[in-house]
Amino acid sequence: MDLLSSLVLSLALSAAATLLLLRLARRRRLRRLPPGSLGLPLIGETLQLIAAYKTENPEPFIDERVRRHGAVFTTHVFGEPTVFSADPETNRFILQNEGKLFEVSYPGSISNLLGRHSLLLMKGALHKRMHSLTMSFNSSAIIRDHVLVDIDRLIRLNLDAWSGRVLLMEEAKK
Repeated sequence: MDLLSSLVLSLALSAAATLLLLRLARRRRLRRLPPGSLGLPLIGETLQLIAAYKTENPEPFIDERVRRHGAVFTTHVFGEPTVFSADPETNRFILQNEGKLFEVSYPGSISNLLGRHSLLLMKGALHKRMHSLTMSFNSSAIIRDHVLVDIDRLIRLNLDAWSGRVLLMEEAKK
């Protein structure tokens, strides 16, 4: 019995030490992020962001954080710490150095919703190629005059069929 209790004690101490080290590593990683608030555990500020986008003017969510933390701030939305930038010069610098100094990405939950083959999730040369193909497809006179008219008609029919409350996830799956 003495061996069993010492084994349990050593396992408990190992687990506690591991949890402590993981927590310290997370804090160290978060310290390198811009200032901001991570909100509630797990959900962060996701509910505030969603509530802001349900209004006619979602900018107060961003404006309030810019006022408190500056034009570049950290928040916690959709399950991950996220850096927001409301500064045009910073955004330009990030976009010009994407793939070199920065890796622009969406939170995992948004990536899952968009799908792994979404144009928004593609990077580098593949993104440029797909964007080019998409733009040349849209600029074709035949496409513009015929196919896009049909697509517009179908979209309007589906939007008109929606009444009352729309569950985005269910409609996206369709």
